Amino acid sequence: KQWYQRRVAITAGDCNNAPFKSLNPADNGASVAATDNGDGSVTQTITCAADTDTARFELMTTTNSAASITCLKTTGKYEPQFLGRCKETNPFTGGKGSQNMNLKNSGTKACSSTDASAVGEFSPANMKLKLNSMTDTACGFKHRVPCLLSGECTLDTVKSGCTFDDATGVLSMNYFVNFVTPVWKFTERDALANKDDQVIKFWSCSESYSKRRRRDAENDFEDFESIEKRAVNGSDAEDSSTSDSTHFVAATTVGVCTVVLMTAFLTVLVLRMKQKRSEDLEAL
Repeated sequence: KQWYQRRVAITAGDCNNAPFKSLNPADNGASVAATDNGDGSVTQTITCAADTDTARFELMTTTNSAASITCLKTTGKYEPQFLGRCKETNPFTGGKGSQNMNLKNSGTKACSSTDASAVGEFSPANMKLKLNSMTDTACGFKHRVPCLLSGECTLDTVKSGCTFDDATGVLSMNYFVNFVTPVWKFTERDALANKDDQVIKFWSCSESYSKRRRRDAENDFEDFESIEKRAVNGSDAEDSSTSDSTHFVAATTVGVCTVVLMTAFLTVLVLRMKQKRSEDLEAL
């Protein structure tokens, strides 16, 4: 009995000095308080930091962790084994998006840094200007991104712009926006920053961007208007110019054949008339 009483006393002393473990990182503002329960047991409790405009905290626990753990005098160990973790959540301060267009069959490789056709308004510098424009009534990211239309975000004009892959013929238009008021949910972010299902226009703009000759520009616009009707975002439809060219060749071939046949017929007719006239003269 004396041994048992002494063992209990030692165990109680162990709880006052027993180490405990926590799943919480040390630098996220959480605090831990110890409570002496008066019976030789000690309880440790974690409290998460208060929410702010830039961070929110939520206590996360598992089967072997909790908001409070207690060291019993009979064991000298804490149960559960760990203090829980304060999960930090930060708001979304912005969003981004992109759209790809396949221009491999277009006469103008807009935004290309190497192709000779990417000049005037379709040069990389002028493409960036028109895509980032907030005053052009037809062209730019503004018309396709909800928060730019509503004024709930601003366009990062340094990051936003376009690139052109000469190997694949794909034009990539990429935008980045900064929210006026940060949001906390994915759905809120997506509703603000995800573009609609329409094409981001960079042709037939309302403002001037060092335009090319009128005839060349009109041809470019026709190409892009045709592309606008096809699939975008990397899934370009079959090129309609292939069937148009085939029809043109077939029509041309039929026309040439008709002319040849008519020429042959007229030649035969003339020869026969000459032969008949000769026979008539001989009869006289």
